[in-house]
Amino acid sequence: MDSNAGISGRRVVGMGWLWMVCFFHLVTSLEEILLDTTGETSEIGWTTHPSDGWDEVSVMDDKKRPIRTFQVCNVAEPGQNNWLRTHFIERRGAHRVHVRLRFSVRDCASMHTVASSCKETFTLYYHQSEADTATQELPEWREGPWTKVDTIAADESFSQVDSTGKVLKTNVKVRSFGPLTKHGFYLAFQDSGACMSLVAVQVFFYKCPAVVKGFASFPETFAGGERTSLVESPGTCVPNAEEKSVTGASGVRLHCNGEGEWIVAIGQCTCKAGYQPVDDERACQACPLGFFKVSVGDDPCHICPAHSHAPVPGSSECICQNHYYRSTSDSSDAPCTGIPSAPRDLSYEVVGSNVLLTWRLPKDLGGRKDIFFNVICKVCPAGSSGPCVRCGDTVQFEPRQVGLTESRVQVSNLLARVHYTFEIQAVNLVTELSSEAPHYATINVSTSQSVPSAVPMMHQVSRTASSITLSWPQPDQPNGNILDYQLRYFDKADDEDNSLTLTSETNMATISNLSPGKIYAFQVQARTAVGYGPYSGRMYFQTLKEGKRYHFV
Repeated sequence: MDSNAGISGRRVVGMGWLWMVCFFHLVTSLEEILLDTTGETSEIGWTTHPSDGWDEVSVMDDKKRPIRTFQVCNVAEPGQNNWLRTHFIERRGAHRVHVRLRFSVRDCASMHTVASSCKETFTLYYHQSEADTATQELPEWREGPWTKVDTIAADESFSQVDSTGKVLKTNVKVRSFGPLTKHGFYLAFQDSGACMSLVAVQVFFYKCPAVVKGFASFPETFAGGERTSLVESPGTCVPNAEEKSVTGASGVRLHCNGEGEWIVAIGQCTCKAGYQPVDDERACQACPLGFFKVSVGDDPCHICPAHSHAPVPGSSECICQNHYYRSTSDSSDAPCTGIPSAPRDLSYEVVGSNVLLTWRLPKDLGGRKDIFFNVICKVCPAGSSGPCVRCGDTVQFEPRQVGLTESRVQVSNLLARVHYTFEIQAVNLVTELSSEAPHYATINVSTSQSVPSAVPMMHQVSRTASSITLSWPQPDQPNGNILDYQLRYFDKADDEDNSLTLTSETNMATISNLSPGKIYAFQVQARTAVGYGPYSGRMYFQTLKEGKRYHFV
């Protein structure tokens, strides 16, 4: 039980929707009327005690309409204790009820023949009961059987009575009480010496209205028994919505306070993948044909990306059209892409015994930015329609044969006077998903006399503190007459840029002016009329230390 400040008219409340930062629009709480004497014109018939206390009379309201009221004005005699009791009021599930009183009170100072006990207040009581068992004597007319709600005082009183009997200076006060636990209750009004008129009595309780918001529906819920009560109401996600995972929370719930206001939301619903918010977060609608929504959330549906379609409503992903794909690294909402067309303008340039192949990017990249190239080398018989065969492992590709990111490659270790066919494939990350073979460009290259191959090895013949004599065999593939050899050498401790060279017309050479006890790196290359072949691999030899004589191997 508590005392409440007066309020007037129907209550409009804000309903807090605490999805972190989201809020409900203003929603009107519901008033369920249990009793209302406003505008009554026939006899109300409430019980009075004693019989010469309260009277039920007809008067005119401010619009000159007849209404039934209860009046008491025994101010000339002290010790007044006049009670007025309502009929039995069923609470109909209410836990807390509110009483709105319209009344007028005469100013004691305006009356001359009044007792010193004249009052300008009256007292409101209630009594709970499981049934309508009240009699003229029971409950007893005293506090105890009756529970006091509040002593009601007028904000305004009147000093003169209108000759027409019209009610003057009406006050409106609202009081509430609870919690109620029995089937119903009575109200009682105690007069202790006032001159007043009880114009109308409204008894009602608040309910939080059924509401759909934030993709969850909540049923109509009765307010709690105390003003500070919070009645928890479980919600249900609307069709095609699901509960959003929130740390430390399970289930979707709202709380109805004592004034019929929804507050303190826990949990959240959100639209499923393939469904978008509509009707101010009251429903989740399937994405239409040609649209999709990839994940759970409040985002709208989006039109399908390039080369994809959504064949059914409520799609969470758009399906790729024929000959278009998504790679494993593409997101499910990425456009579908195709394989690239063939490289363009493939050409070659012979550089010594090497071939430099160059080309331009494909005209159609398939809608992707990633593009790679593979090189296939084939040897084809000259002047014959026989099949071409793959090149052997001796053919080298720089920087690589597969997965080139630039539109050029250098091919080395080709044989002289051989017909080669090179295929340059264009591929991307969806090529492996396609049933089509990669598109490629082809070019034929015929090699002429080639430079000699690399010298396979070197041997140390002798050494001194200042010189080393080396010999080596002829290259495995001389590709013509060897004119001479060029020897390159440098101190192992130095950089290769500091190397020196020596030319020998035979397959032996003595390198002089070396430092004692030093290790040197040596490489040799053979030359024909076509040019120098590649250098051999590095080999390391050491001079004798100072004071040592000749050393032969």
